[in-house]
Amino acid sequence: MDDIARDTGLSAMTVSRALRESQSVSAATREKVLEATQRLGYHVDFIARQLRAKHAFQLGVVVSFRGYVGHYYFGQIVQGMQQVLAGTHYHISLFDLESEDFNDPLKCVNLCHQRRVGGLVIVGPGQKERFPKILADLAMPLIVVGSSLGRQAISYVAVDNISGARAMTEHLLDLGHRRIGFIQGWREGRDSAQREQAFRKTLAAHKVPVMEQWIGPGEYETRKAHHLAMEWLSRPAPPTAIFAANDLMAYGVIDAARSLGLRVPEDLSVAGFDDLGSSADFVPALTTVAQPMASLGTVAARYLLDVLQTNGPAAVLHQKLPTQLQVRSSTAPPGKSAVAGASKPKRRTSRRA
Repeated sequence: MDDIARDTGLSAMTVSRALRESQSVSAATREKVLEATQRLGYHVDFIARQLRAKHAFQLGVVVSFRGYVGHYYFGQIVQGMQQVLAGTHYHISLFDLESEDFNDPLKCVNLCHQRRVGGLVIVGPGQKERFPKILADLAMPLIVVGSSLGRQAISYVAVDNISGARAMTEHLLDLGHRRIGFIQGWREGRDSAQREQAFRKTLAAHKVPVMEQWIGPGEYETRKAHHLAMEWLSRPAPPTAIFAANDLMAYGVIDAARSLGLRVPEDLSVAGFDDLGSSADFVPALTTVAQPMASLGTVAARYLLDVLQTNGPAAVLHQKLPTQLQVRSSTAPPGKSAVAGASKPKRRTSRRA
């Protein structure tokens, strides 16, 4: 405040009134103060201003519209947040992570100021180098959902991807599978990278070679996983099990197996990660790793509310939520033909309705 006063030649009281949008300050004076805050690299403390003015305000949810909006995972996170915000004066405001406003901290803060956002929930940021620095530069409460970003000063809540993927890989190994494929999610996604890392390390720990030809990208999409599985399963000696980094891709693998006349799990075991609402009712019921998606939103919203209501320095939160292996009927020991390196499967035209 004093730095801005010195720069503008105004009193600290006038600067304070300008930042609080007091009617006693002229538009020209207010503009002068705002220009100084930008020039000096300060961010307006609009959170405190909103609290004093008793405005209803927003919690910003920053997410890739292209990657997450419309997905069950994101819907559960928002539902968890809404459970916490019900009965408060807070509402959710969505921002597209891929917009140019989130390439620059000042643009981001100005946008949040315009939308009267008091805190941010960043959902599933990628591994781009620019992002941790941009977040660290934001002078406002925030929490990242689904990633640690490798920054100790940034709060996050995530699921234990490593433990979950390890449990699934060990399950497939315990069944007797040795030719195991893995379908990756988004290339920039930290969740997918962690699941693949655990998959590789678990195979190595059991002295089972990683079959690089059976590892490929599905981008978390059913269609892409279907195409990849069709290619793999049409080769001689295909994998006897495929672990997909999410349930939607596992659905695509099962559909591909059926298209080729293969039975799940008799000829091919299929596993996923998420435990979507439809996975238990899928035919066959999908073996998967359940992650507490709604709880991610609950923890994030509670953290921000605590910070905003305290109106003081925010304690950094680093929390990982446990996952749970859900063994259902899509996995089984490899069949005799699969163990022997079955002949190339025949295609059939019938498909799942």
